[in-house]
Amino acid sequence: MKIYMKRSIHISFITVSKAIFIIIPFFSIIVKAQTNELNNCNITWNSQSRNSAESMPCGGGDIGLNVWVENEDILFYISRSGTFDENNALLKHGRVRVKLSPNPFAGTYFKQELILKDGYVKINGLNGALNASVNVWVDVFKPVVHVDVTSNKPVKAEAIYESWRYKDRPSLGRANNANSYKWAPPGEVKTHKDSIVFKGYNVLFFHRNKPGVSVFDVTVKQQGMDQVKDQMYNPIKDLTFGGVMEGKNMVPAGITSATYIDTDFKAWKLQSKTGSNSHNINIYLHSQQSPTLSEWETALQQVIKNAKSIYYGLEIHRFKAVTESHLNVL
Repeated sequence: MKIYMKRSIHISFITVSKAIFIIIPFFSIIVKAQTNELNNCNITWNSQSRNSAESMPCGGGDIGLNVWVENEDILFYISRSGTFDENNALLKHGRVRVKLSPNPFAGTYFKQELILKDGYVKINGLNGALNASVNVWVDVFKPVVHVDVTSNKPVKAEAIYESWRYKDRPSLGRANNANSYKWAPPGEVKTHKDSIVFKGYNVLFFHRNKPGVSVFDVTVKQQGMDQVKDQMYNPIKDLTFGGVMEGKNMVPAGITSATYIDTDFKAWKLQSKTGSNSHNINIYLHSQQSPTLSEWETALQQVIKNAKSIYYGLEIHRFKAVTESHLNVL
């Protein structure tokens, strides 16, 4: 009886093993077919954009980008869920411009592609003997935007943070449709300026909602709910959102002013110390309702620390994998 049971188990195991070996190749064929089909759906552009209206979407987690190439510069807007100001307008974090010199996008070949399978934008350019590739992507698990540049010849890079909220802006007419006041503002409505500074080798930018009367207070009063106001959650109070832009081997290179379409802005520039075959630009973001600004800054530094520890671990893992493969060949 025991011998029969063992033999039955052995036969069953062989049968199941064969079934698994049959299923795995079949499953691999299905996955490969799906991947090929998805790759066929990638959005591909072979010419640069005229302006931001011709931008390509990209994102990860609760962060979204609009990416385009205009006049040989890479640009993208950064947005994130929950970044509401005092008027309950959803503000973008700003615009980033990346310049390369010599410029691979000033030549005869250009390609911008949205890689659907992996969720990033890939930009290729060929200018004479210079060939470069730029990947723009957002970490799904960490609030970090990445720009990775690789080229066959050394190039210099500039990472420029641009913002029109370097000063208070009155919100007039249809502009109020972007906030909760709409067509019935209680008086003058302003989009208050952000704080943007060089901090060390990086650019620090953030918007912190000001104390005082906000759209929350106006709405509560309008609805006759002042008596229970203290029991209500105010999602706008002490809300701070923004982040830090850094570039590997980059240093601050000044502040400039310009106009894009019909809006003036200021720009905080980082530039590479020397030319290189690779450049990495990272933008770390954080949003939080915090009683003090220092609490938000401390939390932002923790976001940066956590992200860098993971990326450093991945780099070590890649280095070990490459080293082991070389050793195996030897």
